[in-house]
Amino acid sequence: MFPFAASGRPSGRTTTVDCAAALHALGEATLSELASATGLSRPTVKERLAELPHLVEVTSGAEHGESPTPSGGRPASRFRFRGRHGFVIGAEIGKHDERILVCDIGGRILHVGRHHDPEPLSGRDRISAFRGRLDRVVTAIRATHGSWLGLGISLTGGIGPDGRVSYAPHYPDLAGLSPVEAGLAFGNVPLIVEHDLNAAALAEYAYGAARGTDTFILALAWHELAAGIVLDGRIHRGSRNLAGELNLIDDGLSAPAQWGDVESFLPVLEAAHRGDPRGQEEVEGFAARAARHIAYLTLAIDPELIVLGGPLAHHAALTERITACLTAMMRKAYPVKVAVTEQPTFGPALGALQLALTNAFGHLLGDPAFPARIDIRPLHSAV
Repeated sequence: MFPFAASGRPSGRTTTVDCAAALHALGEATLSELASATGLSRPTVKERLAELPHLVEVTSGAEHGESPTPSGGRPASRFRFRGRHGFVIGAEIGKHDERILVCDIGGRILHVGRHHDPEPLSGRDRISAFRGRLDRVVTAIRATHGSWLGLGISLTGGIGPDGRVSYAPHYPDLAGLSPVEAGLAFGNVPLIVEHDLNAAALAEYAYGAARGTDTFILALAWHELAAGIVLDGRIHRGSRNLAGELNLIDDGLSAPAQWGDVESFLPVLEAAHRGDPRGQEEVEGFAARAARHIAYLTLAIDPELIVLGGPLAHHAALTERITACLTAMMRKAYPVKVAVTEQPTFGPALGALQLALTNAFGHLLGDPAFPARIDIRPLHSAV
């Protein structure tokens, strides 16, 4: 639960944001419940919420089936966010997979979309197809939920300090382009483009295995390490936005051809699972190489937790071997704490959605750190 109470003698604007944050977290509440959550008086809460008529609506307790008070008074009024004021979108554009999530400003998910294209496409063609699907989603949702307030996109590859795509392993034609030049901008809708692992790390921090952990690594379960790094609750990017990209190191060690992509490596995992000695030996080598890279990054960062993510993270035979190798390599340092991602499918899109929602409240309330939360329960049934 986020702390809502302001310390000292807060300004009216600060307490307005406190009230909005409490209401957003509770979803719907009475004045008494909001006063308890914020530490403010009931008259102050009522006064502050009245400053947000575009974001807050008032309903009668009778509408919820509540009975009059023992003294015969009317049921207490209830407050809730006007979810129909607007919506934000978070999307992931990967090598073959695309995911689109939409939520209203109350944090209620309105749309969960997935698309898989087995055919290789250029970056521009992939983005063009994405725009067409996104246009259809926006047209349908605008009719019921007002304005489109923000778009967050997670992209495989790096976004440099200048905001341009610094490298794009799956889409080299995007390298050097700004988001506008790449075709990712949609009119005046605020746009945030984030590295997919950084976005996934944000999702893990807010809703996944790293909840309550301020310093951790989200490491791709792969023989070449790419990782999202969170230090003290913030994404660590480095001076060139390349922090965690150990996969860019050319160490002269060539990998077997079947390690080239997930689809090629899956048969190796399946053979190992069947007990094939050659498959088990290959998985052992794969895991040892992954663990070595993770160990180097672990001692450089000294995180509280290592979260294994990516499309192979839920193959226990692999993650258990990586963890065992990592534990052995770290025995002179300290016992490592390893977890598996809780957001394997929608992590990058969810992180992008969170960024878009937080940014939207930055514009609506003037608070760039507004603790906006998303009700992710619909994602559990969509996996």
